[in-house]
Amino acid sequence: MFDMKQAGMRMAALRRERGLTQGALAAVLHVSPQAVSKWENGHTMPEMSLLTALCQALGCTADAIIYERKAVRHGARFERLLLPAAPIAAFSGAKWPRSLSKAALMSSVKLFMGLEERRDAAGRQINDDAEYVLQAACTGIAFGYSWARQAGENEGWALYGLRCETHRREDCTDGEFVQLARENIDSGYPVIVQPRAYEDTLLAVGYADDGCVLKALAFLDGDDEKNSVMSFEGLKGYPDWAANEVDLLCLRPAERRTTVEEACHQALRDGYELLMNTVHHDELPLVGYGLVIYDNWIRLLEEESRAGLPGIACMYPHIFIHYEGKLRTKQFLEYCGHAIPDINQIALRRAIIKYEEIVHLCEQMIPHLVTEKPATIEAANAQRQQFIAMLQRTRELESEALAGWRFAI
Repeated sequence: MFDMKQAGMRMAALRRERGLTQGALAAVLHVSPQAVSKWENGHTMPEMSLLTALCQALGCTADAIIYERKAVRHGARFERLLLPAAPIAAFSGAKWPRSLSKAALMSSVKLFMGLEERRDAAGRQINDDAEYVLQAACTGIAFGYSWARQAGENEGWALYGLRCETHRREDCTDGEFVQLARENIDSGYPVIVQPRAYEDTLLAVGYADDGCVLKALAFLDGDDEKNSVMSFEGLKGYPDWAANEVDLLCLRPAERRTTVEEACHQALRDGYELLMNTVHHDELPLVGYGLVIYDNWIRLLEEESRAGLPGIACMYPHIFIHYEGKLRTKQFLEYCGHAIPDINQIALRRAIIKYEEIVHLCEQMIPHLVTEKPATIEAANAQRQQFIAMLQRTRELESEALAGWRFAI
């Protein structure tokens, strides 16, 4: 049986937990402090039109006010865990190369939210590389080198009807930062802990110890194996997540969901502009995007030869980043051929063929560069010349691919 006095007492307790006075709560709700006092004393209840705003102000659900809270044993520990919205099949994609942590993380969110429409015979969401390819392009990561361009997150999240609210660690107290994560998960949406240093990015779908420990999957740029984990059955606990220099990304519903066709159109335009770039925008020669990278890379190799260096210092990890970027670009163009009905298929196919040649050149060159360590300066210079020839040919092919790309869009 509903007890208005008990409901008022719960309301008062929740207000105090939030550190609010009756006057402060009244100001948020645009009512008088006397109205709040009457609610908490059990004389009246807020109107239904105010209940939602009241719950938001108190950080609770209506149930927490209306229904009696059971007594909890002192010192009891709880875990709060969100479950995937639909079953997920075992990962069936390629575990290498899969170095882009952001694309992998976004693929995982799609599966977690149950938004993958493709299902296997058992009704489980198909879990492969298709979304990884799409998100690598939508966020612009596939078109750059190394950590070249701050990838636009909301472009990719809009595909899932989500937006991303970013909170910086230094802008919050310890308690506020933890509370932001806890409340977002309580609302049914994951959070992302993005470190400023080269460390794991966490996709958290649960918590323990009132949010001080997050239950999460970890992703890391360059860790192909880690970026292939798409199962939410083996979550790990991260107790010190809020103690580091991180940003907290809270996923929330967006006003509008972008269609795949719209996203592909935008990514095609952005990708073309990035790859056509011939001006360097970073102090590091191999951090950037566009055709200018080929010129920088060749120049660095020539400088190494003139200096008589015994090894090729400007190869790792850039050769692998180069390979994956061109592979994902080719795959994205193939994806667009199916996702955009009115695209110029002839021009698109011309671009795809050129990228196939680039990928083939990389696949021929990588084993040679990785396994054959030059024993002399002469051998190192000979290997550089082979690499320069490959880069020159690759630049020619990419310029031809971009010409077809331009007609396709």
